[in-house]
Amino acid sequence: MSRATPRDTRQAIFDAAIEILRHHGAGALTVRSVATAAGCSTTGVYTWFGSKNGLVEAIFVDGFRRFHAAQQDVLDHVGPDLVALAEVYRRWALDNPTHYQVMFQGVVPDFEPSDEARAVAWSTFAQLIVAAESTRRERALEIPVEDLAHHMWATVHGYVSLELSGMSPLEPEHAARIFRDGVAFVEHAAH
Repeated sequence: MSRATPRDTRQAIFDAAIEILRHHGAGALTVRSVATAAGCSTTGVYTWFGSKNGLVEAIFVDGFRRFHAAQQDVLDHVGPDLVALAEVYRRWALDNPTHYQVMFQGVVPDFEPSDEARAVAWSTFAQLIVAAESTRRERALEIPVEDLAHHMWATVHGYVSLELSGMSPLEPEHAARIFRDGVAFVEHAAH
């Protein structure tokens, strides 16, 4: 019989927190509920994450690192394409709704990311700036690059948030088409 390694325990705690958030919401996320679900004591949670806030921050940072990697894959293989980044944003969010809610929707009350965690998060916006600068240069747009990136981010975030919250009345295929139309509209409307 093999014993769990410390890394296994840390991962079990992390996975338990994700499952609790996904299935029961932030109100059910306590150090005790996570420890119980992970099969360890509350000391394990405190040892690995320091506090409930530290555990939520780990989810926040993990999400942004994985999101960054997905966007970087687009930049490396497709190039600085705003539409391609928008598509990967939507796909990543739909595939990782719990992370997305922690990252962008403040699903855990009173959670405030540290400055270090915010820096990880902002690195993903820097990737969008790269694509916005390329689009601005190719199309000789006069809009400031940060404004173009922000318009695209807000548009994508809006569509994705509606879809994830169940507030979009559209079927998935229709939602995907409307999403692409909206992204194209923003890209082409920039002046």
